[in-house]
Amino acid sequence: MNARLLAAFLCLTTLGTGCIIIDGDGGGDTGTLSDVTFLWTFGADGRCVDVPNVKSIRLTIPGETLDSNGNYACNTAGVDGITLRRFRNGTYNYTLNAIDAYNQVVYTTSGSFTVSGVSKQVRVDLTPDGKTYAYVSWYFPAKGSFSRPTCSQANVTSMKASIDNGEWVTVDCTEGQTGMGITTPYLSPGQHSLQLVAYGYDSLGRNNMPLYNLYGTFTTQRGEPVSTQFGFFAVGGISVRWDFWDGSNYRDCAQTGVTQVVWNLLDVSTNTLVFGDAGESFTCGAAPAVNQFLKPGDYKVFIRGYVGSTKSYTNEASPTVYTVKAFEQKTRTDASTTVVLNKL
Repeated sequence: MNARLLAAFLCLTTLGTGCIIIDGDGGGDTGTLSDVTFLWTFGADGRCVDVPNVKSIRLTIPGETLDSNGNYACNTAGVDGITLRRFRNGTYNYTLNAIDAYNQVVYTTSGSFTVSGVSKQVRVDLTPDGKTYAYVSWYFPAKGSFSRPTCSQANVTSMKASIDNGEWVTVDCTEGQTGMGITTPYLSPGQHSLQLVAYGYDSLGRNNMPLYNLYGTFTTQRGEPVSTQFGFFAVGGISVRWDFWDGSNYRDCAQTGVTQVVWNLLDVSTNTLVFGDAGESFTCGAAPAVNQFLKPGDYKVFIRGYVGSTKSYTNEASPTVYTVKAFEQKTRTDASTTVVLNKL
């Protein structure tokens, strides 16, 4: 029996493994031949037992011939993986596809590995076709004697997250400070936005009030999860009402004809507008305007009152300055700062 047929016979009689049949004609180092073991997982979905729709794994290594045409069970003898025999030294590209009962690709990944004379493990993570995900972790700013406080040291009792301005979901604060952090849902490759809000007891002892906030972006790539970390900043709140002054008397919305009020906040320390150039709009009778996600510091409050599309009242000539303090929150029922808008 020649060497190539002997290798094929050994491959076929080795239970639970796949193997490459080497015929000696390929390029690269012809010295020691090594084994390569692929071990796979399925992103946020876990192991083979967690993905019953996966019926087989299809492995492709360009330029190489695999037994069973590269088709393997998801789990063999309790192992989510397969061992390939007799690799020459060199670098190899691969593609792994998880196949369902309809012969459709439901998870996939690709990459490369290098053999250098010793047996090798290649750990791969498959994600839904065309999708990926990320690991997200976080930290809080220094608080008291704690330079990197834990969730409890930061007085955080709950947390919510939103990706790409989507639905708000509850996340575990401590999980984001453990290991690689939380796992996002499956996402398309590319850039994504993230907002996280941590809640707890404010300075008045009220629970479930915003204490920390963060905004960030991260970029995902197909076939490989990314890991990213973000830092929170402490927040406080502001509550503002408005009155109209026509030069001799105070007027209400009905008396002035004002239907729309637009406010904005200028961060004095950075000279930037919180709501961009457009501001945030309310109906005239919707006071107070509340924002609970401001960094501590001084803010100039600008408000305009519109009759139809005409700006008719404003305080822009002499804006009110409001000081925001960390963990000092405001709600609609709290006492509000009143800003007087003068008739133009």
